[in-house]
Amino acid sequence: MASDLRIGMLGAGFIGSFHSYALRLQPLIKRPPAAGLHLSVLADNNRANRDAVQARFGWEKAVDSWEEVVRDPDLSIFVNAGPNILHRQPTIAALETGKHVFCEKPLAMDAPEAFEMWRAAQAAGLVNQAAFVYRFVPALRYARELIQSGELGEVTHFRSNYLMSNYLLPGLEFSWRLDKKVAGTGTFGDLGAHHIDAARFLVGEIDEVAAIGRTVVPEIGGHKVEVDDAFVSILQFRLGAIGTIEASRVAAGYGHTSRMQVDGTKGSLRFDAERLNELDIADGLASGFRTIQVIKEGHPFSDFWWEGGVQGSHPIGWVECFVHQMNHFIQAVLGETKVAPLAATFEDGYRAAEVAETMIRSWHSGRREKVVFRSS
Repeated sequence: MASDLRIGMLGAGFIGSFHSYALRLQPLIKRPPAAGLHLSVLADNNRANRDAVQARFGWEKAVDSWEEVVRDPDLSIFVNAGPNILHRQPTIAALETGKHVFCEKPLAMDAPEAFEMWRAAQAAGLVNQAAFVYRFVPALRYARELIQSGELGEVTHFRSNYLMSNYLLPGLEFSWRLDKKVAGTGTFGDLGAHHIDAARFLVGEIDEVAAIGRTVVPEIGGHKVEVDDAFVSILQFRLGAIGTIEASRVAAGYGHTSRMQVDGTKGSLRFDAERLNELDIADGLASGFRTIQVIKEGHPFSDFWWEGGVQGSHPIGWVECFVHQMNHFIQAVLGETKVAPLAATFEDGYRAAEVAETMIRSWHSGRREKVVFRSS
């Protein structure tokens, strides 16, 4: 058994609960980490949220400030589940005090901040992972395997949409995601970042984009909304494929719809997060699609949860994918695996931020824009 790992986390909001759950379940999976995990310190300046998450998930100590977490010499891991404005400074401080860091997406408020975080992680030589959970959905991991094996032939198209209607709800309260000073961007960095990373994960690097954004709801809770709430972008991939990404929080009737499709010269794939365990596959010309359940022996994560070697016919849920993601990070900290290429490093987080920023630049310029990545 390796030495115990003591963990500190910033953020007791919605996503902080997800990561607390993912940490708490690590000892209960089929092959748990070879170290004890201690949920040591939770930081959040919202006392009600902090107390609720501490009590629910068993954090040993709760504090107001992230500074107290990163200064703690007994902690080896820092999980940053705070708002976007609190990604760069606490993360870099944690790296400088020798802590491995798992950070929520988007990695930072903008591309320059994300680049700075990537460089700090490189300089520290510590494990760094960005929270792009779609990489840990079994159906999408299997889709990547099929694409890389050549089952689809030459990839020709990527198309995705991430549609919600929550900004149309009456009585909606103003939140930090609507505040440009705290969030940096709207749907480009929030919903869009997930699909930008998924596009890179499945199809490869993005070279050029064109985009249009909108702010459909200009005021919420008496506050002016200064970030976008919808966008559409076209993509040119480095290897030749073309694609589209669409995201919206003002699409009436949609709760949490997240769909992706990859087309090739020999076949195509379709994924819908509302049917999390399914993948639609067309493996012949004009033959239509068949649906498979990605829960059988040999599929990604099929032996992750239960004894007996296979997941059998039992589907998993969205939160379980967060357990997959956190397990990968913990195993990387223990030296059992590498973060890349299956999980997103801070470099991946930076590259997603650079693509999103180029989309915003295209929106404002009215032109197609080349994605220019900075060199470390």
